[in-house]
Amino acid sequence: MKKKWLLMTALVMMLVLAFAGCSKPAEEPAAPAEPAEGETPAATEEFKFDRPIELIITFGPGSGTDTTIRALQPALEKELGVPVKINNKEGAGGVVGAEFYANQPHDGYVFAMYTPSHIIAAINKTVNFDIFNETIPVARLVHDSNVLLAGTQVPYSTVGEMIEYCKANPDYVPSVGMMSIQGIDGVAAGQLFDEIGIKANFIPYASGAEANAAIMGGHTDMVLTSPFDGKAFVDSGDMKAIVLLAEQRGSTLPETECTGELGINAYIGPWRGIVAHNGTPQEAIDALAAAIERADADPEWNEWKQSVGLTDRPGFAGPEEFGQVWTEYYTIMEDLLAN
Repeated sequence: MKKKWLLMTALVMMLVLAFAGCSKPAEEPAAPAEPAEGETPAATEEFKFDRPIELIITFGPGSGTDTTIRALQPALEKELGVPVKINNKEGAGGVVGAEFYANQPHDGYVFAMYTPSHIIAAINKTVNFDIFNETIPVARLVHDSNVLLAGTQVPYSTVGEMIEYCKANPDYVPSVGMMSIQGIDGVAAGQLFDEIGIKANFIPYASGAEANAAIMGGHTDMVLTSPFDGKAFVDSGDMKAIVLLAEQRGSTLPETECTGELGINAYIGPWRGIVAHNGTPQEAIDALAAAIERADADPEWNEWKQSVGLTDRPGFAGPEEFGQVWTEYYTIMEDLLAN
């Protein structure tokens, strides 16, 4: 009996050991496969435009906004891989174009170009929609300056001389021509004359050519324009550059004093940027912003910017930075327009 019991015990032990040998411990989860040498992990595929996109330009052909986008157009089309159709919708300081854009499909294939004039329109409520809150900044392209030019008939050649002349002749009110009294031109000129304590008469003109003709004909004392547009008249001796509204002297008119060196707090200048409207797919906005940033490195685009004095101030700004500019300008303009 004892032998039989020992035999059964041995058999049980053998079965236990056999079962244990066949069992396997729980396996650890497999580690992700490492990419082979020279490979990179797969990236999320970027949104691709598959048909032409349209840009609503809210000012007319030949305007600073129009010439800027046409200079960038070849590089941008190369980066996008599709044509860029430019559609000018001018009028009312950019309001006509903005209202037209607001009524277009926001499917990621229609965008617009705005300037600080659209911030002013938001503050003055001259548009029929909430342009400030319904606009999505995509990318700022350039940041220009303004220069005050005078006709050869005026008895001063610098801003200091103008101040002294106005003090000595209190009945004299200088006249200043511009294309947008209710837009960025009016605010920029208003800031300058408020800072120097001189009352001026602002006169609207339909075009830069009309404003320049009024200066040379002696009908208007001064005109507010871009340094590039003004350079030809200064070089020819038909006008005098009074002051550049900028922190530093510009490359286009290096002999002209700037408000920064004179301690005059008047620096407002027109930036030009591409925007989207609420409802535009985020992936399309991101893809366009990325293409603009790549296009901004194009040599021909940069050569053009330098030739027209658009490298004096930092230009390109992506969505986040441009969004900050969009908000900051609203605060600045709101304060200036309240005075």
